[in-house]
Amino acid sequence: MGLFIGIDLGTTNSVAGVATPEGVRLAADNKGKRIHASVVSLSTGGEHILGNSAKVRKATDPGRTIYSAKRLIGQNVRAPLVQLAMASLPYPVEEGNNQQPIIVVGGRRMTVPEVSAMVLTHLRQLCEAQFEDEIAGAVITVPANFSDSQRQGTKEAGRLAGLEVMRLVNEPTAAALAYGYGRSMDQRVAVFDFGGGTFDFSLLKIDSDIFEVLGTDGEFFLGGDDIDQMVAEFLAAEMNRSLGIDPRPIPTAMNRLHIAAEQIKQYLTSNTLAGGTIDGIVVNDSGKSVSVEFELSRDKFDTMVEGYVDRTIDVCRNVLTTTGLEVGDIDDVIMVGGSTRIPLVHQRLSEFFSQEPASRINPDEVVAHGAAIQAAMLAGSVHESPRSGSGEVTDELAEDGDVAAKGNVAAKSEVAADDDLAENPMPIDLGVKEDGKPSQGGGALLLDVTPATLRIATAGGYSEPFLERNSPIPVERTKLFTTAQANQTRVVIECYRGSARKQEENELLGSLELNDIPPGDRGEAKIEVTFRVDPDSILHVRAKDLQTENEVEAKLNVIGAPVPGDQCSTMNLPEGLTEKQAAKFRQKQEKEQQRLDKKAEKGRAKAEKQRQKQAKRAETADED
Repeated sequence: MGLFIGIDLGTTNSVAGVATPEGVRLAADNKGKRIHASVVSLSTGGEHILGNSAKVRKATDPGRTIYSAKRLIGQNVRAPLVQLAMASLPYPVEEGNNQQPIIVVGGRRMTVPEVSAMVLTHLRQLCEAQFEDEIAGAVITVPANFSDSQRQGTKEAGRLAGLEVMRLVNEPTAAALAYGYGRSMDQRVAVFDFGGGTFDFSLLKIDSDIFEVLGTDGEFFLGGDDIDQMVAEFLAAEMNRSLGIDPRPIPTAMNRLHIAAEQIKQYLTSNTLAGGTIDGIVVNDSGKSVSVEFELSRDKFDTMVEGYVDRTIDVCRNVLTTTGLEVGDIDDVIMVGGSTRIPLVHQRLSEFFSQEPASRINPDEVVAHGAAIQAAMLAGSVHESPRSGSGEVTDELAEDGDVAAKGNVAAKSEVAADDDLAENPMPIDLGVKEDGKPSQGGGALLLDVTPATLRIATAGGYSEPFLERNSPIPVERTKLFTTAQANQTRVVIECYRGSARKQEENELLGSLELNDIPPGDRGEAKIEVTFRVDPDSILHVRAKDLQTENEVEAKLNVIGAPVPGDQCSTMNLPEGLTEKQAAKFRQKQEKEQQRLDKKAEKGRAKAEKQRQKQAKRAETADED
């Protein structure tokens, strides 16, 4: 029958699991590690190095090592926040078709779905080797606030990895499924998902085996990467003060500080002071390296990052208001994602909800558990095999290069030994008979919602909603359109994502294009357009002429979404070109890139201003 797996495709790390009768078993690498770095590194020989082995190369070969790619998937490369995220990466990112980010490493141009596909391929191979079967289908989780283009990009990554993507499930929903499946509970739960790149917050009603999302919201660029950047800016300011060298314009130096920042952040989750020496900071092309001493207390760290934590609490407050619920209506709080290990996050969350968050779950693995359960439910069966090891609990961080520090900065183990979901998985009963076929009554029902309001442009720079946020999915809405001019055969309408009436205050989703409209007088045509959001929260459109009942071509052009037939990975020089033809081809590419760079100039300027503000905050914290 094949394997049906659940995958948590994360910004920093990814996890894959398979549901068995004894519980969910997670795929481990050859060192027994269940948590796999979402990192791809290309050697000079063209070899793909993946997962935890690639993570080590962030320090040794930063220009050929790709990480945090999930932050770019499905994004509009011209957006200021995307430009800001790109500014902190050691590898080049360019603009491709449909304003997609294109990652350039080792002479190769790759779309972000191609990079994510490499991570997924690594997880697929680990599962197939461990469970000795081929994969027949997969459930992949995404942040609840992911846009249409980001979801399309994730599905494309699954396709490129050779996976049949059965469903995209929102990460908070998957976490709630792992938390409540088979426990016959009647609760309202809050899922606080603070990971490496994004933040999501969802409220759910669990009624036995019905998991209903009441409301959700989040931010694309709010996660551990931002906290690492803040700490790295602090270290850069310290280096500039003590050595007179500003590392911020030097990619290799900032990359080394980023690696140290992540270790310092993790060390301060269980210690009150980190300090010592960071070695191997390369500051010029000749390879000269320097060392910098640092000291950072948890109190100062809390001051530096409290703005990010406040933003997460603001999202929680907004979702409660939107759903009409009070803090006292919440029975339990589930923490998801590695950033929830930060003590200040735990403290603020406990204070806001007036209760301690659930402690029996593993925040790094719970999403993959839920995805694996959902995959088994969709398949109608669990994987019958001898019990496979769930992976040895080990320290991921020692490989990244040590940060010598006061008190011996030993990184906190990423998997707590007493985490219930890791060490004592709950048996999974899908109502499967002895003959292996599913019986009636097994499984659970997931009722999710749209993460944002979708709008269409109207006259005067305004917009009107055609689908409200938190609408249950799948869902359909219809709108009637007509022509503004006589004999008009084509209509283009801009679509937006957001809650504001003014177009400029929302995110431009893309454009709806209606073609082959029968010619006639102004306003004569009556075109009914149906917008459908499927169970993966991906938007589809269809249209028909109400006068003729004929179908009208309707295309939704979503900015940042994968382009069908886009062969970015083969966009180097075509084979068989003469030297003259190759030169002409390169010249054409350079002109096109210059044109795209000019268009993105304004966005880069805004991003630089925001980066300078961030650096100034870090220097202020250093002076304090």
